Amino acid sequence: MEVSIKGNEAIFQGQPWKQISPPDQGMKVFVPKSEHSNYNSLKNKAKTDYHAGYLLSQLNSLNNRHGLLRSSVSRFKPTEHKLELDGGYISYSMANGCVFIQDYDVVRSRSKDKAGLHQVAFKGSSKGVWEAKETSRIHSDHIAVNGGFADILSATSQMPAFIERGYKPETTKATLENSDFTIFYNDIGTGIGSDFREVFDASIVNTKGGSENAKKLAQIIRIEARAGKELNWTLHEKGHALFKRALQIALKELSPKEIENLGKQKVFYANPTMNLSVIDHYRKKAGMQLAPQRPLMNELNLSQTWGTGNAISEIHVSARQMKEQGENGLRNLTPGQLTATGFKRTMMAAVGASPYLIPEAALSVQAVSFATGWAALVMSNFGANSKVIENGGDMIDHTIQKLRNRA
Repeated sequence: MEVSIKGNEAIFQGQPWKQISPPDQGMKVFVPKSEHSNYNSLKNKAKTDYHAGYLLSQLNSLNNRHGLLRSSVSRFKPTEHKLELDGGYISYSMANGCVFIQDYDVVRSRSKDKAGLHQVAFKGSSKGVWEAKETSRIHSDHIAVNGGFADILSATSQMPAFIERGYKPETTKATLENSDFTIFYNDIGTGIGSDFREVFDASIVNTKGGSENAKKLAQIIRIEARAGKELNWTLHEKGHALFKRALQIALKELSPKEIENLGKQKVFYANPTMNLSVIDHYRKKAGMQLAPQRPLMNELNLSQTWGTGNAISEIHVSARQMKEQGENGLRNLTPGQLTATGFKRTMMAAVGASPYLIPEAALSVQAVSFATGWAALVMSNFGANSKVIENGGDMIDHTIQKLRNRA
């Protein structure tokens, strides 16, 4: 196809086009001149609407070839390409080493269980439920990123307990009922597929990639950083990996001043299923603060502790928190508390790995204590990530309650 280019304009397919990519940087990307004002409107909207920001970032990805590598090619017209988005697409043509955008859109799904940003309000004691409504901005002090739940109703009903655990005594479930909170609903689900998505976002390579949810969350981080908003993040289970990847992406797009604004935000880790040292590296790089309460980790859950290395990493993060915020006995942030925690976890690992080392003659208090701890350990690895579990007693209470509900 014949292309005529002069300055930042071109003639292609018999009509005028205008360049939207930076001059002398990467591939030249054009939109029809008649659509250029719409593109400018999209840029302005992206300042406050993360959907628009997500679409804009995907358009920009065509300039550096990253988007090209993820595009499909028409079997009938090799010059016609399509970049599939989460809920949308970008159709474009390639000619003379240039990209010509034919059409683009992001369609917001009407499914209430679709990933995205939602404002969550308590509907009163008569109903006792939380209601989520989609929003394009964060309108509250607290935002949660959930892990594996069957649907958004399950996620929103459980998140207040985790937010309270991270930000008490200033924030409780009662204060949240009066002030609402925001959730970036992560539709990762609870199956094997969710584990693969978590691994993809948790990896420390491919920083231009990440799941589509991570790219959307990155735009939310970008918008609120530019606004200088004070925020309290609560990350739950597989939401840690999603947030880590989103923060990686956002840090590449923000100015030094905007990164400085991230210092007004705090982060709380709850029931992590990825290594905390990795995510806290990016939290610290962004200048974000740790929440007032030390990370929540179910010490009896293998996926949270030894499977991720968090039996050790959580102590390192808590020590860093103590250095940043000072000692606090109420929050278990003292050298003695951290040393005791490390010793306890080491002993739990030793006993768990060698159950037959307990002498037969010791079938008394020690045997009963071991049996109780082992039972809690087994129980904790079946569906306990969605609860605030502080100790073995909490775990057994949780299991008994589940059995009662099934009866």
